[in-house]
Amino acid sequence: MADGAGATQRISFDLPLMSRRRTGEVALALFEESVISTPQDMRALLSSLQPTVLVASRYGGVGSKEVVAYCHDSGIPLVSHFDDDLFEVPISLGKAKYDRYHDPVRLQSMRALCEGASLIYLSTEELKRRFERYEFKPETIAGEIYCPASNDIKRELSDKLLFGYMGTAGHTEDLAQVLPSIEQVLDRLPEARFETFGSIKMPPEMIRKYGSRVRAVPPTADYNGFLGRMRELDWKVGLAPLVRNPFNDCKANTKFIEYASSGVLPVLSTGPVYARICDITGLPQNEISTWSERITELLSMPHSEAASLLQNVQDKIAEFYSLARLEEQVVKVLRLHV
Repeated sequence: MADGAGATQRISFDLPLMSRRRTGEVALALFEESVISTPQDMRALLSSLQPTVLVASRYGGVGSKEVVAYCHDSGIPLVSHFDDDLFEVPISLGKAKYDRYHDPVRLQSMRALCEGASLIYLSTEELKRRFERYEFKPETIAGEIYCPASNDIKRELSDKLLFGYMGTAGHTEDLAQVLPSIEQVLDRLPEARFETFGSIKMPPEMIRKYGSRVRAVPPTADYNGFLGRMRELDWKVGLAPLVRNPFNDCKANTKFIEYASSGVLPVLSTGPVYARICDITGLPQNEISTWSERITELLSMPHSEAASLLQNVQDKIAEFYSLARLEEQVVKVLRLHV
């Protein structure tokens, strides 16, 4: 049961369980909140499905008490899953998201699923520390891996002076903090170009100032389409700025993995989100004041040197963040062998 069939579900359960679904070992059914209108709907759905494990991923819809009762009565595991602290969503994500996740009925539903769970499964150690403040009774664990490296990593590095930022409209503040650095790079390197990809908007002042040297690439319909389009864009450098606040500090290193898997060298913010993966790959985390220098350095780096750097990063993420490792992690969670 999920709040929606988006990237979270694709990354967290669909991809890691794919091989076992093909062999028939696992059958996965995903239902969005929108299909459950009444508690009776939930009872009828669970009775017809007869699941052996139930995951409530970011779920805050109707029927939470029925989910808990069904799992307890049937003796099956209930795993409550979060990849954000949805109990304290900040207004910076936009009023619509803020209002949705601060709805008292939704909060009550999520709390019921956490209190009644066999296990609370979280995306990062920082999120686990944050959840400890809520003092939910079930055991809480954090996965070592959230987003896996692609099994088909794009090994070719672009030779274009092209860099970009991919993200949703909720990341406007993240992009805004590095706009001065982006402008400095474009001013310093007249042949360089900058793009955004996703529902994030290209700032109007960038269009006015740089014209055809900047471009906004619209979002794709689904996560598979996003990954394919990311590879096609042929960026050399990808930006991963993140405003430091308690909500953002709980996020996973997804942008790093997606950039590197797409053949793009990432430039990364300081803070806990990218600390471990930077230790593993040897890439630095950069203070905002040094971003223009870092972007310029990577864009101007001799191709052979930059390609070698990318290969090392990709080899490390293929080893430490493989789909096989994520599969093992998810299966352990679903079997409660943690």
